[in-house]
Amino acid sequence: MNGRERLGAVLRKRPKDRLPWTTLVDEATLALVPRELRINGAVDFYRHLGCDILLLNGWGTPYDFKSPEHRWPATVEVDVRREGSRTTTFTKTPRGVLTGICEGSHPIKYAVDALAAVQLYREMWEGVSFVAHDDSAALADMNRWIGMDGVVTRFWGPSTIPRLLEMDMGTENFYYLMADHPGDVRGLIQTMHQRELTAFHLLADGPWDSVTLVENTSTFYISPDIYRRYNMPHQRDFVDAVKAKGKTAILHMCGHVHGILELIKETHCDGIHTLTPPPTGNTPWEEALDVLGDDLIIFGCLDPTIFAAGEVSHIAPALDELITPRLREANFVLNPMADGIPTDPARFRAVADWVRDNG
Repeated sequence: MNGRERLGAVLRKRPKDRLPWTTLVDEATLALVPRELRINGAVDFYRHLGCDILLLNGWGTPYDFKSPEHRWPATVEVDVRREGSRTTTFTKTPRGVLTGICEGSHPIKYAVDALAAVQLYREMWEGVSFVAHDDSAALADMNRWIGMDGVVTRFWGPSTIPRLLEMDMGTENFYYLMADHPGDVRGLIQTMHQRELTAFHLLADGPWDSVTLVENTSTFYISPDIYRRYNMPHQRDFVDAVKAKGKTAILHMCGHVHGILELIKETHCDGIHTLTPPPTGNTPWEEALDVLGDDLIIFGCLDPTIFAAGEVSHIAPALDELITPRLREANFVLNPMADGIPTDPARFRAVADWVRDNG
């Protein structure tokens, strides 16, 4: 099998010829590899390693998807100002202005931080639309870029709860405002989700065969109660829309999810992307199979303490222990990642050598 056939088999829950493995790098790691292995972005490095390429949208290529396009109502004006590494975004409406500040990609001042901001933000979302675009040409370009070495998944999100917690409100504002003004916050959540249902159906209608909802779910910041009441039903709506079109529905959950596995099962998702065991995560791969079933698709993140921080010589013995006969039979893809982390190429080669000899 080639990479496209192998990952395609996993995504369709069919037998494959060996243990699949994929990875993801960005400029932080590519700066450490020889120039000839990064002429075409990360794809050259992936081919050098011999991994199965799971392309998240057009990551590391000149291409990207447009649909579904989020549009604010015509009464909303967005003014973005950059000064060094700091970005300030002023979202202006006839009834007020929301101001958010990021240092790099990290929010340091959330736009929705008071009751008046919650009410204003809900009014903005009441006028939101999601617009369809034909992404067939972009998908064809991405498929030509990776050839038969892998597949493309539509990578989109987050949905309402992680968006509020990560981008718009932050954890502290969210929980304080939910405690003090539950009706207003619930109204905002319901409004946002109702608009995002359109996005879910547009994603399901797209030309790709699988859609991965980028949730970053973790009980470090999403309480089991909030997940049960809001986030899980939202994810289930996404899964239902995608599966109704005969496509594979994956949830990207890279945090602590062990305590909500029974709830995740209620989403009816096909799989979990970047499921991470201890100590960085808290969910051993086989325990996810115990709860969600042996047909669950798992893109298993190799824990950073092994892959990025430990001795290179320790990677192969760790894989000897981690990759059990049950995982070899499962819809499992080994997934060491280095997003934003400069990682010695020798670490990727250690995984490649192990898979070559043991996969």
